[in-house]
Amino acid sequence: MTTRIPVLDFSTNHNRDRLNMNEVFGSPDQKRMQIKGEHLARLLSNDPRYCSHGRGVQVIDYGPQTADLVESLVRLIGASGCEMVPKDISEDFRRELEDRGLRTDVVGHFIGDLNAIDMARTALATRPLPEDLSVSIIDSQSSGELVQAFAEVSMPHGVLPPIGPVMRGISRPGFGMVAMDSNGRPVATAGAVKSRHPDHPMADMVQWGQLATVPDRQGQGVARALGALAILEAASRLGARRFRTGINPSNTASARLCTSLGVRDSDYVIVAALDPDSFSDDRLTK
Repeated sequence: MTTRIPVLDFSTNHNRDRLNMNEVFGSPDQKRMQIKGEHLARLLSNDPRYCSHGRGVQVIDYGPQTADLVESLVRLIGASGCEMVPKDISEDFRRELEDRGLRTDVVGHFIGDLNAIDMARTALATRPLPEDLSVSIIDSQSSGELVQAFAEVSMPHGVLPPIGPVMRGISRPGFGMVAMDSNGRPVATAGAVKSRHPDHPMADMVQWGQLATVPDRQGQGVARALGALAILEAASRLGARRFRTGINPSNTASARLCTSLGVRDSDYVIVAALDPDSFSDDRLTK
């Protein structure tokens, strides 16, 4: 039976006061987009057409009104997109958005199911996290230093961290993970967030990934092991039964890693749209 986690009720001062909008990273435009997006996600939290995993607000499924919805979101917060665009119509959809004056990008949509949980267990049994590493999970009680450590590892690798209330699992169910070496140095990150409304047909799907590893620990299986741990943590903590992530077509290393954990390329792509005045050259994340 799928675990149903209720949408957080932001109508109380208690939950509003817990949202720390200061834990936000990236360029000034990226920070503005995330802060506006987090406020907008609260307003749209009861509408199953939308989702947010801490980096703006997106339309989930492609349909006749998707271009209008995406354009409206971009005009409000600077960036948005549609997560489930069938590959065979993605170029037409992209051109439609560009005809509206938006800059676009197409990202591979990798999806895993229950098999990913089994493959994560197998991966850890075959090659666990190196013995000198320990894992800290970011939640509502974690220090600001741990959130900052996540960003210090992920940002140089093009992984934009979710805004703090999302990484901490406060504004919606989620968590971040930081692997530390024996000297207390952060060396790798991973995470997941349950971003879809409980009434959505894929409510048990989480945004998984945020994988990054410092250069001197690459090639040691750290990212794969931490990614596997994040899959198992998402299944246990968030009730996840499906896993998704976006991967740049040029990022073949990430594609191989995700595929090895059962999160594979799908029949869909993510079409991102950006306000060219706010995002001239930046991708939101890798």
